[in-house]
Amino acid sequence: MDQSLLISLIKEFGYFSMFLFNWLLIFGVPIPNEVAAAVSGMMTEVAGFRVIPAFLTAYAGLITSTTFAYFIGYRWGERILIRLRKTFLHRTIEQFGMFLEQKGKWAISTSFFLPGIRWAMPYVVGSNRFPLKSFIVNAYPAAFLWMLIYFSLGRAFPSAYHYIIERIQPFLISISVIIFGALLYWILRKIRIEKITNEPYTKHRYGKKG
Repeated sequence: MDQSLLISLIKEFGYFSMFLFNWLLIFGVPIPNEVAAAVSGMMTEVAGFRVIPAFLTAYAGLITSTTFAYFIGYRWGERILIRLRKTFLHRTIEQFGMFLEQKGKWAISTSFFLPGIRWAMPYVVGSNRFPLKSFIVNAYPAAFLWMLIYFSLGRAFPSAYHYIIERIQPFLISISVIIFGALLYWILRKIRIEKITNEPYTKHRYGKKG
């Protein structure tokens, strides 16, 4: 989606458009979350929108979108996990569930600052039946800080925010890939250790005597 169209729609429909675009990002609207947040801030500088209503409207769109994604995962994601647990991925899913139990709060907060992971995390934690209260406590403050950063970026650099975002996006995507790779390595390593630990018991129980 062209940014000029987004700006035109905000001028036409006001604060509701700020809410709607930050909410619809859950459905894959072809515009980065960062741009939607920055445009909301930029419009307070160039189009006369008030700062606090604009920020709160955009923030409301973000957290309602995130919460909706959590409930989608909570409602339908477990069915998918049950089926996957019957495949060769069952150990991977179990280990990832353990990871969420140990590091879930940290993962939810950090995910907001990482493209891709930010979009997937609500579905994942919902599918794993992560407690809603803990999800809200960790997601909403992180979402507030994330929105504040990009909203302020749009206000501070109304004519250059998109260039700044274009420069930092590759770095953030690289960090996301590294973190995902590290998590995958951790899960596979745990599976390997578990397999080695259980191997002697398996041989003793099922191996030939003598």
